[in-house]
Amino acid sequence: MRTSRKKKLWLALFIVALGGAGWFAFMLHKDTTYVHSPPYDQSRGEPADVLVVYYSRSGNTEGAAREIARFFDADLIRIEAPRYTRDFVGWRHAADDARQDVTKVEINHPPIDPRGYKLVVLGSPVWLFRPAPPLWAFVEKHRFDGAHVVLFNTFNSRFKDDEMATFRRLVEERGASWLDHLYVRRGRISWQKSPAEVHSELQQLLIQHQPAFQAVLQTPRPRPSPSVSATAEAEPGDR
Repeated sequence: MRTSRKKKLWLALFIVALGGAGWFAFMLHKDTTYVHSPPYDQSRGEPADVLVVYYSRSGNTEGAAREIARFFDADLIRIEAPRYTRDFVGWRHAADDARQDVTKVEINHPPIDPRGYKLVVLGSPVWLFRPAPPLWAFVEKHRFDGAHVVLFNTFNSRFKDDEMATFRRLVEERGASWLDHLYVRRGRISWQKSPAEVHSELQQLLIQHQPAFQAVLQTPRPRPSPSVSATAEAEPGDR
């Protein structure tokens, strides 16, 4: 009798473990095989008024950032963060840093001065209710004097207003005028909107906010003050 119970217990544990392993394998595959949106190339020959800067680990925010850049015919800058590789180790680092509210992390991207743009769109996923650490690092290392800033996020669960308010204060401390916070909730981990659905929702958001965008874009182009450096004192690998 006891032997039979032990067998059933071990069988139940085996089934749970197998299910957990299968779920993890599914999520790892999903995390590393996201199909990006079509590549983006700016069409205009003259300097852009809009800059889109984004961090994307798995590709969801990258697809959205490309669509935003296409909407504005903007300059597009991708932030790389070597710590958050697209494997289990990188996922663990991302989870740990998000839990500890990390804002200083090594980032790499092409040289850029946000102060020369009328509108700057900053994009990232939401990790534990707040923007991902690489976006905080980018803001801390740059000045935004004269520019209006829009924050854009993609996420599965939700964000916290107080975390977004903290990010807004940082942006304003770096010289920017805060314009808005746009976001698309993709769904839960087990069920998410397709890239086409996300991009359709994003287009609707951009159209709804177009009057505010146009008001900003009709203003004169900012002129960076030569007395203010475009970046803070940077550590190796920050730029």
